[in-house]
Amino acid sequence: MKQKRILLITMGIIFVLLAGTLTYAILKDDDPYRYFTGLGEEISVAPDDSEIAFSYYVDEEEAIYTSNPDGTDVNKLTGSTEQRDSSPEYAPDGEKLAYLNGDSEGIQTLQVINPDGSEEKQLTDNELHIGESIFSQDGESIFFVAVEAEEFKKGEESREGFDLFSINTDGSELEKLTDADYFSMNHLSLSSDGEEIYFGEFDGEKEQVYSYSLEDSAVNETPSVVPKDTANARSFNEPQLSPDGEQLAFTEVSEESQEISLFKYELFLMDLETQEVERLTYLKTAVTSPVFFHDDNKIAFLENTNWSAEPAEYRLMTIDTATHDIEAVELDAPQSEEDNRLIQMLDRAVNSLTVAILYILLMSLLSVYLLHYAGKAYLPSIISFSLGILTFAASFVVAAAANAWYGMGLGMLAAGIFGCSIIILLFIFIYKRFVK
Repeated sequence: MKQKRILLITMGIIFVLLAGTLTYAILKDDDPYRYFTGLGEEISVAPDDSEIAFSYYVDEEEAIYTSNPDGTDVNKLTGSTEQRDSSPEYAPDGEKLAYLNGDSEGIQTLQVINPDGSEEKQLTDNELHIGESIFSQDGESIFFVAVEAEEFKKGEESREGFDLFSINTDGSELEKLTDADYFSMNHLSLSSDGEEIYFGEFDGEKEQVYSYSLEDSAVNETPSVVPKDTANARSFNEPQLSPDGEQLAFTEVSEESQEISLFKYELFLMDLETQEVERLTYLKTAVTSPVFFHDDNKIAFLENTNWSAEPAEYRLMTIDTATHDIEAVELDAPQSEEDNRLIQMLDRAVNSLTVAILYILLMSLLSVYLLHYAGKAYLPSIISFSLGILTFAASFVVAAAANAWYGMGLGMLAAGIFGCSIIILLFIFIYKRFVK
């Protein structure tokens, strides 16, 4: 009787742990940037190279900051406890900054602010989701990429795509410039004469550089900036045109990582006159967000030091385009103000592996109990396999009737249950032989 009581108590404890783990996993905030402190994803260099603007998280609150190019004199310009500010962009005269403000649903609106943090103004409402923006050459208007907010919320089920818009910096004269529904439309840059807007677009195989002519009001999918042969041979991720229009910076998968499962992205520079491409970095991580300085022969960029984990941990870097000397910029930025170590440990402990281990332990002990006291050792295995079959069948129903991604999630859950069931079955089979 004592062994039976111990077995029942142990199963009870494991059941409570499993139920608590599942409940916490369902109810917890899955945002990977919860409690995060560190750099955001986009940067911008002031027209006179005197400042760098960037987004920065402090205990998951993302705001726009500026600093000297060496990382000193960090100043916070924006900030809200309920929303996130990202993707800063300087006006050509340096008198304004555009940035994106994201709400709790991830819908981003376009904002402008002075570099001293004054005269903050919202230019678009939440009917549009803004991807990124860039000022016109005269600084009087802003070009931006957007999609209808309701379509953005649909995710992969949406039949709409991104298009290019313009709006005056006072919020007037919103105009849709294209009607192409691009799958992706990003990394805007302006030609040196201000007449063309270059952007990156995924064509189904690789990232290409397209342009929109402000004079002709039309998209050119074979812009002269990148000849067709060169465009077909390379993937131009995150293309950025230099201020003088003579060079194109972009990131691309390094040759040595093309045969492995995790691609590594390095920084490349293309001379648009000679069409020669030069590799600038050999960091073996992931380079992102290249931005030219205007007077110095330098590019600022971010290195994702923990690629491809989340939250992404970025390091601000600069590189001399002539000597290839790389410098890490140590930002004198705020540090975390809260001690969240305990809750972070709990978040890390509650994962699919923990649930699987607790499930296997519970069902295995139940098999032992039923073997000794009911003679039905394989009943838990049968129940587990049946649960896996029902979940697998439900995945097809959900995928067809509701959401394909939810159906795929249920399919993965079914595969996990089948795997656990096999382990439970093997355990009781070996245990019975050992007991005998």
